[in-house]
Amino acid sequence: MTRKIQFQVVHSTSADEQHAATELHHHGPYVNGWQSSRLCSYPQELVLKFENYMRLKRVQLLSHQYLIASKIEFLIGDSPSEENVKYENARYTRLGYIELSSNDRTNFKSRELKSIRVDANGLFLKLIIHKNYTNRYNTHNQVSIIAINLLGIDSDKSLENHDDQFDPNSNRSDQISIVDDLAFAMYQDPEIAAIIKNLERKKQQHVHDENFDQARKFKQAIQELINIGERLARYEVEKRQAIENEDYDTAQSKKKKIELYRDETYKQLQALNLLDIVIEGGEGTEFLKRLQEIDYNEQRHDDNDQEPPARPAKQQNHARTLNPVKTRRLSESTMSYGAPSTAPLEITTSPLPPIGNATPRTGVPANGNVSTSPEYQKPSTPYEDKVIPTLRNRTRADAGPPQAASVSNNDTSRKTSDETESLSGITTAATSNDDATAELNQAEMIEANQMMIVFDKNLIGKLYHRNHLQREEALGEIYQILEKFSGDPEDARAYLRAGSFVVARMFRFDVFATFSHSLKLFHLLMNDYVRRHAIQKQDIVASLERVLPVLLQRTGDSNARLRLRAQEAIIESASYPELKPLHLIPHYCVYPFNKTCAPRLAISRCELIEELMKILDVKKGDNGLNVDNVSKFCAQAVEHNAGEVRELAIKILLNLYKIHGSIVKRYLPQENDQTRRVKKYRDMFDAFNRMDGQVEKTPNNNLPLDRVKRTSEPIDPLKRDIPKQQHAPREQRKSFDAKISSNKSRTPTRFDRKTPTMSVADESDFTPENTCIFCGEKNDEFIRAGLETHYWASCPMLRRCQECNQVVEVGIYIEHLLRECQKKSKYQQCSRCTEAIGNDFDAHVKLKECVETKPNTNRCPLCHMNIREGEKPWRDHLMGADGCVKNPRRLQALKKNKNPPQQKAVVVPTSQANVMKKQKKVTTTVK
Repeated sequence: MTRKIQFQVVHSTSADEQHAATELHHHGPYVNGWQSSRLCSYPQELVLKFENYMRLKRVQLLSHQYLIASKIEFLIGDSPSEENVKYENARYTRLGYIELSSNDRTNFKSRELKSIRVDANGLFLKLIIHKNYTNRYNTHNQVSIIAINLLGIDSDKSLENHDDQFDPNSNRSDQISIVDDLAFAMYQDPEIAAIIKNLERKKQQHVHDENFDQARKFKQAIQELINIGERLARYEVEKRQAIENEDYDTAQSKKKKIELYRDETYKQLQALNLLDIVIEGGEGTEFLKRLQEIDYNEQRHDDNDQEPPARPAKQQNHARTLNPVKTRRLSESTMSYGAPSTAPLEITTSPLPPIGNATPRTGVPANGNVSTSPEYQKPSTPYEDKVIPTLRNRTRADAGPPQAASVSNNDTSRKTSDETESLSGITTAATSNDDATAELNQAEMIEANQMMIVFDKNLIGKLYHRNHLQREEALGEIYQILEKFSGDPEDARAYLRAGSFVVARMFRFDVFATFSHSLKLFHLLMNDYVRRHAIQKQDIVASLERVLPVLLQRTGDSNARLRLRAQEAIIESASYPELKPLHLIPHYCVYPFNKTCAPRLAISRCELIEELMKILDVKKGDNGLNVDNVSKFCAQAVEHNAGEVRELAIKILLNLYKIHGSIVKRYLPQENDQTRRVKKYRDMFDAFNRMDGQVEKTPNNNLPLDRVKRTSEPIDPLKRDIPKQQHAPREQRKSFDAKISSNKSRTPTRFDRKTPTMSVADESDFTPENTCIFCGEKNDEFIRAGLETHYWASCPMLRRCQECNQVVEVGIYIEHLLRECQKKSKYQQCSRCTEAIGNDFDAHVKLKECVETKPNTNRCPLCHMNIREGEKPWRDHLMGADGCVKNPRRLQALKKNKNPPQQKAVVVPTSQANVMKKQKKVTTTVK
């Protein structure tokens, strides 16, 4: 298994007097790290020598908060001979580089932790550190590295070129123990860290022996101790800062807080029979024995004073819910243990320990629960884990420490609830089989810990419960907590961060009710909550970046209701006052996808862009939804494998071109004969030319390829196949692209021909070049201008879909909305009137005001009247003098009928009509 590699810094180009390179040998919350000299030259170099020849698997690097290098290169070195092993003689091989963030977004208050996956054998590691970022704090152009952690496995140089050297279980060997992680070492109290290391060894031993009940107990204890160790380390940093500032009152307060908190921790360890296990032959034996002795003396002193014994009931500690950590936990910043890394490598941001004079905040938990530190006399039972209602409202005064006796009971309870945190949560997890967090893996446990910083452990356990009702109940409780929260700004930030973890986790569940509750919590956090508590932009961005990728992924879900709700949530949140200036949602939406992206997800992304363009200004600036970004997105979407995605992208490009002109063409292929051979580009360029008032370019008739392309245009197969249908009827459901009308902004891309209407004239007059197969109109203008304009603007048997802008036949418009439209998920069919009803479906069904459909009738989607079955009733209704009053094209058709010389009615061939009648019969029976 991968372990920590001990190393020494054997060379550094320069170093500050107070920050030597040897500082990198140690890890802890109080180390200063290496810092280059003032006004040094670049690049700077650091050379690390391993304890022996190693196979390096991972490099972890913690950068300074404002002395930041722009780039760091990594080289692995090996000595050519074993006799003269020096870094000067080593041969170095370049592994790659990382780029660090300038950190201005966080106002230089957080440190960046890089976790870099490598796989190389060697004895030396060279770091080439490039020029620093310029900022107001870095006045001397220095760079600094706080800590470096190397992880790897032992390697035999003699087997370097043999496959036997490599572990067949390489994926397993890449996993690292939490105690070897740099995040653990840098933000843990040393004493607690020693305890955790011993418990980790015991846990691994129990796993090896397949004693999984004990292993689970140790796992929970380790997770609780990690939080405690981080808090103790923070208190120690605050104490040292107070000493430097000669604020000895604060230093004394911090010292007492550390002692009290540490004492509570060891009492709980002793109550759980873990203290003896920790002492057994591990690190920290001396100080643990000393603390155990002190605890024993205090117990004897309490017995001599005949004080009443502590209550034996174990209670969950809720103090942490009112006193969240003031800075982000580093456990969030650790890299995923199973994710591969590429160069440039992944970026994660880790927090700084808070520096400054911090005064303890006071507060009473909302439910009144506080932690107790009893002396347990017998093994715990599941009944003891329940909080007795009588004890729920009792203060901590009767069980408080002796030094707080002079303080009033109320003040003592508030202070103790703020300053102490017990490990009773460990006992509950170890004894209760219903704790959902007990079965979490390491990554999930890290995620849960971020939530448990402010929320109760039992509440988070419900979120991970298999029963969706438990999850929904927990979401409701969290919603109430956040809605009523009225703490200080730092607590508000902590609650926002924990809430974003909750929402991101719950968005992944497929149960629609759970997803709806998560959306409700999401809207509360990103709208009312951030505005009410004046959350800073960087905190909003961090929370939104945690949630938005998951929500975007759900827009491609197979569940239509869930997919629609996700789209609506993104569009609604984009206009929130606190989120709109950040331009983060448009930035995520316009990120291009490749042509193999899932069609549902790609369609949703295009629809999101189309809707966002309606509510946000598409500018030429640097915001997320600008002309350049949208054009790049659509240019990539035009290449997608799915036709629906290409059509949506083309429609967006045309709308964009109307407003912003030739900027759109920068991101499309150059207009030439070769590009125009591709139909989608030819149609786009022709549409652009019409918008510009130019004459359309026609293909060269001398090119055989162009002739092939012309014959493959959508209208030509129709012209070619209709005469043949007298002998071999073809399927009538064809869709074809329509050219864009010069005075229309939204354009159809295909027509759905299902039920052409027959006329009453002579069949021999039917010619496909100048005859509309739907209304029967014959016009020689169709040969010159094409039938597309007629279909698009005037055919009374057709209409444009109000959702997708397709031109479809009126007789099948209801079926189109229910089964073919891109936004068919918005519609449901009413069982009473058989029409497609949109978002107000529930109200429509409840009112029962619609006209009921009668047997052997069709339903007109325009005037909502019942029509007799058959082709002629449809034609009479849509084109007759007393026909549909809601059909705006009917009057145009009537005017044309008054002028016989300009048109002549024709009949569709009988064989074709039979096919159409048969298909019409199938269509009208669909319910």
